Parts: sequence; structure tokens; C-alpha cells
Amino acid sequence: MEGGGGRLLRRGQRHVAGGGPPPHRPGPPRVPHRIAGVTSSSISFDRIADRYDETRGGERRGQLLAAEIDPYLGPGARILEIGVGTGIVATALARLGRGVVGVDISAEMLGRAHVRLGSRVARGDAHALPTPSGAVDAAYFVWVLHLVGDPAAAVAEAGRVLRSGGRLVVVAGRPWTEADDMTEHNEALDGLRKNRGDTAEATAEWAAGAGLRGIERRQLEEVFQQKPADLADALEKRTFSFLWDLDEDTWTDVVQPAIDGLRCLPEPTRPRRVVHHRDLLVFEN
Repeated sequence: MEGGGGRLLRRGQRHVAGGGPPPHRPGPPRVPHRIAGVTSSSISFDRIADRYDETRGGERRGQLLAAEIDPYLGPGARILEIGVGTGIVATALARLGRGVVGVDISAEMLGRAHVRLGSRVARGDAHALPTPSGAVDAAYFVWVLHLVGDPAAAVAEAGRVLRSGGRLVVVAGRPWTEADDMTEHNEALDGLRKNRGDTAEATAEWAAGAGLRGIERRQLEEVFQQKPADLADALEKRTFSFLWDLDEDTWTDVVQPAIDGLRCLPEPTRPRRVVHHRDLLVFEN
């Protein structure tokens, strides 16, 4: 894609075919599964791409987050989302007038992003971005650093593609949630979740190691509705990555009781107000 005087994605990179608003089609196109020269240690969401949006808040969630991060991206026109997924945040930023391109390792997720963003998405790894050095005005990671095999290297790679004075925005860390009647059953699963390293403090250290200067840190509040029955269904379908490789004994001892507990709550189909808090960090090159 051309943008603001520079090509953001290298000519040799294999893009999703097409450009501009794609015509209606029965399903998303496939993206090439091979990333030349890259063996990724990051987690791919291929297996849940078909239900990612419906279980993660969809376009509405993307719009809310885009409105939060847009002021911190600076005035430049060339924006890169690292871990674009299905494109819900990038699409919302594009509607705000931003020239956004995105990369992701998941072919299936990118197929859905293509429906929204056309040729502005490409297959690529956070450790080796298909982007020339100094080519972008801003880059951002949201909901993704904990899935990257080497987050310090990914932050350094983001720094490489930033121009002098460019911005890196990171939504970091596992959210902490205000207590409700689902909390007990959700927290029972905490021991299964990997110890996430993408805390605000660790992210700041990685950025400093990459020569980036911290200029802002604030807390984001995300408010949404969730039904205990829906959360139970999502757990049962192994929607969350920490459940994908779980052995059956642990499932029986830990996960199934949480599912049963959620379904036994009073009015399990009544939406609860859920409040998540995360850190937003801004760095400058």
C-alpha cells in the first residue's frame, strides 16, 4: 500500500489479493499460509477465526478502542497494526481518516480482515515485519503482545519500522476485572492462564531497550455486557487460547466445574455489566 510518501509493505511480500472494498462473497478468502523465511513462535488464531468477532466484541469493541488510541498515534498518515486479526480496530481507525495497514500470522484471521480492509493487510510475523525501516509514522499492538513468542524482539521490530519521532502505542497486560457474580468461577481458571509477561512495566523495559522513550501511561476502562451462559458456552467450545492444549484431567477437575458454576448462577441468560481495566502506553522513537 502506498501512503504518505512511502511503501509500508514491501513489494516482495505476499498480500491478500484485491484492493478497495471487496465485493460480496459467501466467505472470506484464504491468505497464503507460508511466511517466507520466518518460523513463528507466536500463537495463531486460525482455529477460532470464524467465531473471533462474536466472542470478542466485534466491530463495536474495535470502534471503542480505536477512539481511545487515535489521539496518541500522532499526526502522521502511515499507521501499522501489528497483529491486525480480523481488522476490527484498523477498520475503525480507517473510518477516522487514518491510513492503516495491518499484518498478522493467521491466514484465517487475515481472510476476515481482507473483507474489511482489502489489500491493506498482509501476512507477516511480529518478529520480522514486512515493512522497511523508518517507513511508518505510528504502530500499535492491542490484545496481542502476550501471544508473541518474543515480545521484547517484537517491540524492537516495531521500533525499527518507525520514523524518527514516530509513535508506538501498546495496550498491555491482562485486564483486571471489577468483581461480579461470575468472578469466582472465572478466577478458578487463573492457574491455567499462562503467566503473561506483557505487564506495563515489562513493556516499558522492552521499549527502553529498543531506544524508545515513554511519553504516556494511562488506564483504559472497557465496559461491556456478558451473560454467564455465553461465557460458559465459550469455555465449553475452547474459544480461549489457554484451553486449546489442555489435558482432559485438568479439564474435568478445573474447567468443567467453572462451566457448571456459571450455568447454575441465578438468571444465567441475563447480561451482567463487566468492567475491564488495562494499561495504555505510548512511546516515541
